[in-house]
Amino acid sequence: MTSIRTFLYNAEGHDEEIQLTHRPRRIGKNQLLWVDGSGVDLDGFMHLPPDMKAALAEERGTGSLEIFDTFYRFVMPCPSASKGKHSASLVFIVGKSWLLTVSETRPKFMDRFVETDRGETLNGRLTPSAFAVALVVELLEVYREEVTRIETEIDKLDSAIFTSNEKQTLLETLAKLRGQVSRLRKSLAEAANTIHALTRPDFFAHIEESDRVYFEGLGRILERLQDAVSNARETVIGSFDLYTTRVAQDTNKLVKALTIVTVITGIVGATAGIFGMNFDTPFFHSGVSGFSYVTGLMVGSAVAIVIVAIWRRWF
Repeated sequence: MTSIRTFLYNAEGHDEEIQLTHRPRRIGKNQLLWVDGSGVDLDGFMHLPPDMKAALAEERGTGSLEIFDTFYRFVMPCPSASKGKHSASLVFIVGKSWLLTVSETRPKFMDRFVETDRGETLNGRLTPSAFAVALVVELLEVYREEVTRIETEIDKLDSAIFTSNEKQTLLETLAKLRGQVSRLRKSLAEAANTIHALTRPDFFAHIEESDRVYFEGLGRILERLQDAVSNARETVIGSFDLYTTRVAQDTNKLVKALTIVTVITGIVGATAGIFGMNFDTPFFHSGVSGFSYVTGLMVGSAVAIVIVAIWRRWF
């Protein structure tokens, strides 16, 4: 079972990961307390401070952002482009001097965020709102990584379209990528609802003026991500057009080849039919030499047609 991780950032001392039961009774100036309860069951929250426990106990509404007297709460979806994989939600509860994050499973970017700061930091100078924005930015970076991965897969697919003869496999890969982009767009649309709520004037009235610029920055990052996902979708559509063009080209080559075979077969059949008619002419009494002549004529006609087709690049 995953346990709660508690971090005490102190800009005038040492940053440290502490046991929740050893937390300071009072968070001083230039200090910030972050409690990450991702992947923790209800029993794991027994030792939360009273104000955090009360905030966590508040009934969740239907909105992506909820503002209370001493804290506010918002929900961000964690991106997942995998089919059938449930997109987890990450809940941020932001108090006056602390931040609580909760989700069903611990997102990987959380551990990456913690491991980035190996030495002493000045995170203690950040307000809980500013620190929450830093986590959201790290979460949005996961969206960018997913877009980059999909674009890499599309580049590989485009190369395979020109070289591979496994058309069914290419079509399945194309459908898979299209589904991944669609799920990523849906998840990003949910995130956009939250970010738009965090950049509204009525929310700005409840936070410090110095923190507003951080939330405004989230809006700009969101716009770039939406453009990137839209570009990925257009690229997938372009790959599908490339695939259909390649299939049409191969079909055209096949039709040309079948047409040439049909013409050759027709000429051979017509020749055999003419010389197979029951007319008593001197040629029909020529024996082996006549047979060889007719056979050579049919083979020569077929070879001539193939040479002309290759010369004209019909296939």
